[in-house]
Amino acid sequence: MKKYLLLPLLAISTLFSSQQVEITADHFEASDVKKVTKFIGNVHMIKGVDELNASKVYVYFDANKKPIKYEAIGNVKFTITMNDGKKVYKGESGRLVYIPKTEIYELYENVKLFDTKLDRILIGEKVFVDKQSAKARVEGSKEKPVKFIFKIEENNASKNR
Repeated sequence: MKKYLLLPLLAISTLFSSQQVEITADHFEASDVKKVTKFIGNVHMIKGVDELNASKVYVYFDANKKPIKYEAIGNVKFTITMNDGKKVYKGESGRLVYIPKTEIYELYENVKLFDTKLDRILIGEKVFVDKQSAKARVEGSKEKPVKFIFKIEENNASKNR
C-alpha cells in the first residue's frame, strides 16, 4: 500500500519558493549523515502546477539542510510550467535533475519534450530547461541526432498554384 507523505519540512518547502510540495511513494528513506532523502517506488510529486512521476526521487541537501539537487530516475514523466506561465512543457526521460538555486532542469536519456502552447516536440539525449528564461536547449549525437517536430500552416494562395 502506498504511503502518502505530506512534506511540511522546512528544508523541502524552501526548495520550491515556499510552495507546498506533496510527494507520495511506496518507500521513504532519509540519512542525515549522507544528506539525502530517497523516495522509492511509484513516486508522484506535485509542486504548484508542476508534476513529476518516476521510479525513484533523491533529494540532496547541503550542511544547512537546504535542498541543492533533486534527481528523478527511471520512467520519468513530468509537467514543467515556466515562471512566466506562458510555456508549459510535458515530457518523459530516463533521468531528470533539478537544481533549485538556478531553476534549471537537466533531462537525460531518450528525452521527449512537448511544448503544449506551440504544439511542437523536441527529442534528444540531453535537454536543459531554464524556468527563469523559459528557454530549452537540446543536444543529440551522431547516432541519435536532435529531432524537432512541428506544424506549419500553409497559405491557401500557394496551394492553388
